[in-house]
Amino acid sequence: MLFDVLRQFAITATILVIVVAFGAAIKPLSSENLVSGWDTLKYLFLAIIPMLQFALPFAGAFAATICLHRMAQDNEFIAMAVCGQSYIRLLAPMAFFGVVLTIIVAVLTQSIIPMFIGKMAQAITADLPKLLKSSIEQETPFVQGDLVIWAKDIFPGADGQEERMALDQVAVAKLDRDGSASMYFTASAAVIDIARENNVTSLSVEMRNTTQWTRSAEGAGVLKGAPEGRLTHEINLPSLTNQRLTALSMGDLRNLQEHPEEYSYVKKAAISLKTNLSIYEFQTSIHNQVAETGELQCVSDEGDRRFVIEADGFDEGLFVAPIRVTAITDNGDRNVLNPERASLETEFELGVLQSTTLVMRDVVVGVGKIGENQRGEIVIPSLQIMGLSTQDVSEVVSTQSLLQRGDQLSPYNLRIKNSAANLRRHIVALDNHVAGRIGQRWAVSMLPLLAILLGSVLAIRYTNKMPLEVYALVFVPAVIALLLVFSGGQMIRDANVGTGFFVMWIGNIALVLFVILNWLKLRAT
Repeated sequence: MLFDVLRQFAITATILVIVVAFGAAIKPLSSENLVSGWDTLKYLFLAIIPMLQFALPFAGAFAATICLHRMAQDNEFIAMAVCGQSYIRLLAPMAFFGVVLTIIVAVLTQSIIPMFIGKMAQAITADLPKLLKSSIEQETPFVQGDLVIWAKDIFPGADGQEERMALDQVAVAKLDRDGSASMYFTASAAVIDIARENNVTSLSVEMRNTTQWTRSAEGAGVLKGAPEGRLTHEINLPSLTNQRLTALSMGDLRNLQEHPEEYSYVKKAAISLKTNLSIYEFQTSIHNQVAETGELQCVSDEGDRRFVIEADGFDEGLFVAPIRVTAITDNGDRNVLNPERASLETEFELGVLQSTTLVMRDVVVGVGKIGENQRGEIVIPSLQIMGLSTQDVSEVVSTQSLLQRGDQLSPYNLRIKNSAANLRRHIVALDNHVAGRIGQRWAVSMLPLLAILLGSVLAIRYTNKMPLEVYALVFVPAVIALLLVFSGGQMIRDANVGTGFFVMWIGNIALVLFVILNWLKLRAT
């Protein structure tokens, strides 16, 4: 009996998994993300393994229902029962088959399928640099996450230099959540070196004749230009594998839960909090120094000039009038400027201060000298603050340490308070995602055993019905249970934890009740 079921199962599972895998591939195949025929074949092959979690329960139930229904119609079960065989012993092979299939599906969903889902994500994106090349050749911007790259032309590297490409007339922008640019730069030419490490693709960019604009905290911006330059940090292209928790095994999910700073969304929220903490420490130190000495001394990285800023105070980036700025050259020449308003614009990257810019508006230049005049705005970039004492938070890695520091300063700074709350929301969301994902996989793993037992009992009980009619009585409840599993998982990820777990398991509980009810009726006949 078990041999007949296994033979029918092998045929049914093979056909069903190919059909389901092809159905799963329809969307990516029609989205033009796959850039070659090999990518298409590779994706179809990889999709077979994840689709096993859907194909195996229904294939097992179909094989058990069809084979046992045929034996029941031939009165083989009646003959064996007359010979003293109980229904429990007769159905023991089907229970064993269901347990083995459940273990297989559990191993697949918790360990093997996530790995193949990650490979499917890589197959969809094929190769992000290759997509960059394809987009530019089609004269369309390359958009990936918050990064937009446009170029007039691209020149791939020669043989042996596939990891390098040259771009002509380049524009790169980083976008905020609302779609507005927080930074962009243009260049007459750029050379991009591609590096891959731990499934992360990063771009190192060197440019010629560059102009870079970075939006400041006040909504204005700082504009810089240079004949040659390079980005201080590599551009990390978002990896679909790292962004999707479906591509992580149970062990990886547990590890991510213990180290939430490794999750991309938590990491971004932590960097935001770290940046706001650094800004607060920076501004507080300047405030204390100006309040104590009445002045702030700065040195310019460009031109070896020194600036002494005198003001009545410093509050959240703005100097308190009256303001007096004395510019001192390396030979001792002094030039006094009296601005109506002055502020310090800071640029932080990953929580680390990169540059400080003094912005003065409505400035009287050359006070007390012949040729005194007034200018609307003067910008002095690349300043180093002398004698500044700040608490360095750039080396703080643990999210708990960041949150503790944020809680200490939250009463004094609204941005820190909001950033800390945002980081906590992402950590809680990660916990819900992990719990929902692992619970969903366990619930799916129970379906093969329950579907096979239900199909076996119904096949023996309803000998007067058509085989497919009997299988329909198994198929419909199993599909509903599967839908409830995924619905419950989504509810948990949406923070409805209690209701989500109830919905996730209610379908399996209903299948258990159907098996018990039909088993009791079968024994009563």
